Amino acid sequence: MSHRTVKTGYLKVQETIRQRILSGEWEVGAQLPSERELEKELGISRLTVSKGLSHLVAEGLLARRRGQGTFVADLNHQLRTRAVGVRFISPMPFGNGYEIPRPGIMEGLYESLSANGFQTGVEFYRTPAEQVALLDRCQGLQRGGAVIWLEPGADNVAAVRRLRQAKVPFVLVDAYVAGEETDFAVTDNVAGGRLLVDHLVGQGHRRLAYVSRPADRTSMLDRLTGFIQGLAVHRLPFSSESLVMLDLPGDGAIDVLPAALDSLLAAQPRPTAIAFSNDDLALIAARRCRERGLRIPQDLSLMGYDNVGHSTYGDLALTTVQQDSLGMGRVAGDVLCELLTGKAGRRPVQVFLKPQLVIRDSVARISQPD
Repeated sequence: MSHRTVKTGYLKVQETIRQRILSGEWEVGAQLPSERELEKELGISRLTVSKGLSHLVAEGLLARRRGQGTFVADLNHQLRTRAVGVRFISPMPFGNGYEIPRPGIMEGLYESLSANGFQTGVEFYRTPAEQVALLDRCQGLQRGGAVIWLEPGADNVAAVRRLRQAKVPFVLVDAYVAGEETDFAVTDNVAGGRLLVDHLVGQGHRRLAYVSRPADRTSMLDRLTGFIQGLAVHRLPFSSESLVMLDLPGDGAIDVLPAALDSLLAAQPRPTAIAFSNDDLALIAARRCRERGLRIPQDLSLMGYDNVGHSTYGDLALTTVQQDSLGMGRVAGDVLCELLTGKAGRRPVQVFLKPQLVIRDSVARISQPD
């Protein structure tokens, strides 16, 4: 009985809205009442109203605009946009030596773009040079746009500038180009870096170290910046010995990690906790520590960043910082839709999404260290 009621409810929403559009009561571009107003008018729960609206958005009868509301769509425009393709320029899964939360971004992109009638495809690259080639190919797009997981490097930034000069709509994710007027949706990694320090200090740790891949992209640089800010806020000392920048990116960082970790563990006094720029570094470090007879977290606490799958299901349940990857994809898709439909303003949309702390078993609470 309850299933039938829900089905009748959202069908009633669709029928009511269709009739008002077909009768001319709501013309193309008209803004619909809010979900709360429709809930009150139709006597149907807000969840059911939202479900009915979502079906009409998927059909192309309605369009949602980020931060504005739901509007009657131009069906002729919908027919045109269905032939418009959007390219997600993404690294190969695991191709750069470490797992990153890319699937959530792709899911969010698809959800946003498909709801507005745009087709979405993925083009993978293995090296920064391959990404440059993909970006240059996008210059030939007569219609459509791109969402770009940007690699660091002068050639890649130059390719992004060429896209902008060619007036190809695009949105950056994961990392942005400092000082460039481009649209992007990224994690607030400065806030994420501070979360690492705040949690460790809250558990009694005051001798902290940080190990990072090269700060050659804004995501890595911002995490380091946030960590240093956290140390300053808590009036904790820091030095080049406790802030370790690995010389190589990707798999290369894994190769040089053991020597860097051994140096930290040999310090007197030794850190009571080490945070890492990525989960995979923390998990590899945990195995290295165990080989040396150290217990995690009893003898040494570890934290990571990204909340990849192995952080939950591997040998160590890792305390980490999680990015809102799904939200990143949704925002990027929404912004690109605005660019493709001419609804974006002159100023770029630059969104920093809030990260979250995920507490597991790799951090011990301690009294003040000796």
